Amino acid sequence: MAILATAVRRQTQLTLLRHSIIQTRQLASLRLQTGLVAAYSVQRRRTSAAQEGHLKFGHVGRAGACAAAVVLLLGPVAFVAARAAVPPRPMEFDICQGCHGVYAQGNAELGAPRLAGLAAPYLGRQLADYRDRRRGASEGDVYGAQMVQIASLLDDTVIGRLSAYIGAMPEVETAQTIGGHAEAGAAAYATCAACHGASGEGGTSLDAPRLAGMSDWYLLRQFASFASGRRGTEPGNDRGAAMRTATAAVASDQAVRDVITFAVSLPGPVARANASPGVGVRAATTCTAARAEACVSSR
Repeated sequence: MAILATAVRRQTQLTLLRHSIIQTRQLASLRLQTGLVAAYSVQRRRTSAAQEGHLKFGHVGRAGACAAAVVLLLGPVAFVAARAAVPPRPMEFDICQGCHGVYAQGNAELGAPRLAGLAAPYLGRQLADYRDRRRGASEGDVYGAQMVQIASLLDDTVIGRLSAYIGAMPEVETAQTIGGHAEAGAAAYATCAACHGASGEGGTSLDAPRLAGMSDWYLLRQFASFASGRRGTEPGNDRGAAMRTATAAVASDQAVRDVITFAVSLPGPVARANASPGVGVRAATTCTAARAEACVSSR
């Protein structure tokens, strides 16, 4: 009887331990975003003005723990390239990766799009627009409101660090999810190409973002936001006004899905051998594991 009682106690202890591990993982996932925001807010208050620009990077222990929590939340992700040598990792990226992922690959379940592959100047402008409530402040923009709250913690120096870091990250693989037909959207994309580029690489002169390879479900959501007036109606927002005009020209929901599917299927900022000098084509390439470092250094 004593042996049986001991076995029962051990089995009970193992069961309780398993439940404790599951609960710990769930709490880590739930607390990840809010905890990181609060931690950074405290850290920012403690940092004096004299120390600005001299923040210590590479908090390996804290970053590793945070990355582990993100993996528990997001699960494994397929990548086109291994992570390469990029600018110093800002500690503020801990906040970003809570939703957008360790490799800025995005997470549809959290409504956070892929950021890897976007140009640093575009990323910087979007963060500044969120911070200054030029974007994300419209009624009903739930995701925008979250970004406004986070960006309110960032000054110009931090935005510059984050933009440079994310803008140099290697390519990641993104699935197509919205059920569009690329061939059907090819003709309509001619209007988009004027700003976003014939290869979906983005336009530097107009600060139009890259579309090729980006999260199609996010582009669909932004298209709806422009069409409804939730985005692009701010005074002086010429880019937003242009997008509102473009969305009005697309006839149906399926047509929107088709043109987005075509856009994300484009090759993006690849080097074109026959490009004429001075045409403004970004000299970048899709990363592979063997040339990830060269890819990042070319951006």
